[in-house]
Amino acid sequence: MAKGTGYSRCLLLSCVVNLAWLSGCATSVEPTNLTHETATIAATPLMAAAASGDLDRVVALTEAGESLNTLTENGSPLMAAVAAKQDRIVWYLLTEGATPDLATAGAQTPLMVASAQGSRRLVQLLLSAGAQVNASDAGGYTPVMRAAEQGHVSVVKVLLAAGANVNVSQGGESLLMKIVASGDLLTAEMLLAAGADVNYRSPEGRTALDVARANNSQDLDMLLVQAGARH
Repeated sequence: MAKGTGYSRCLLLSCVVNLAWLSGCATSVEPTNLTHETATIAATPLMAAAASGDLDRVVALTEAGESLNTLTENGSPLMAAVAAKQDRIVWYLLTEGATPDLATAGAQTPLMVASAQGSRRLVQLLLSAGAQVNASDAGGYTPVMRAAEQGHVSVVKVLLAAGANVNVSQGGESLLMKIVASGDLLTAEMLLAAGADVNYRSPEGRTALDVARANNSQDLDMLLVQAGARH
């Protein structure tokens, strides 16, 4: 018994020492390759490596001090990897400290690109790294709007679970109105279940129900009425 107790105490002490060491590492100076910079694509070899899926080169360039957060005319190395659907490279860059929300000149973030592509795994990776779920680009689009308009229901579900605002609007139309206009019954059901305002009115006074009836979408008409849509 005494021997077991002594062993447990030694193990606990070892864990405490290890935690203290890790804490010391966590408070060290931020690596210089995490600073935000601007450059051209030509001057940023990490962009091409990330886009091509060459993980070995990405690792080599990172270890050589190449900036992970350089913003080029086409976005960051992380953006290049996301656009090319390079899951392993996206994961590596994020674990090395790449900023998940470094946006293009049009304020488009990697999460918006991944959402529009329907890349559920990439969306989850970016959200886990702290990507802003309700960021909006220069046109007023958010990640959930991009996913919903493309019919990526599984991605919409992930974004809503992460806190995406279901009552966003763009160009005077609510997200629900846009989805009703596209005739996507399944996504419309999901948005309503998540709390979409069924009676939102555009500046012209149009509602989602008006859109459904203008398009003669009987299933959507019935869905909206059941959800409380008013004439």
